[in-house]
Amino acid sequence: MPSDTLSFLQRLQEYGILGYAWILLVSFWAGTAKYLTSLNGQKPTIFGWLSETCVSGFVGIISAMTCQYYQLDFLLTSAITGICAHNGTRSLYLIGEILKKNTTSLNRIASEPTADATLMAKRKEQDDEKHDK
Repeated sequence: MPSDTLSFLQRLQEYGILGYAWILLVSFWAGTAKYLTSLNGQKPTIFGWLSETCVSGFVGIISAMTCQYYQLDFLLTSAITGICAHNGTRSLYLIGEILKKNTTSLNRIASEPTADATLMAKRKEQDDEKHDK
């Protein structure tokens, strides 16, 4: 797992506009394939296709970002993106599970109290001390 300190914008520059345009094209293509195979003789609708491609585009971008985080090759990232986009929202659950298992920082963040909760607990202690006096 990488532990670099690149910002989100720096990460976007790695793939560039054409790279992410390709990722979106693959995602929309996968969404279209999913939509067409799920018709089962029904009449296709623009709304049905558009909703399927929007979901696939979102899932594709999330999966590409995950692949980029793990520093996978762009060709492999494109393939994984297409597979995830074709599977739709089921892929989001799997990506979440992969991140939970392989990212210790996510586990640490999830188990630690937030700064707001810590600050509120300290204020409550101070208020309790004032009332006790």
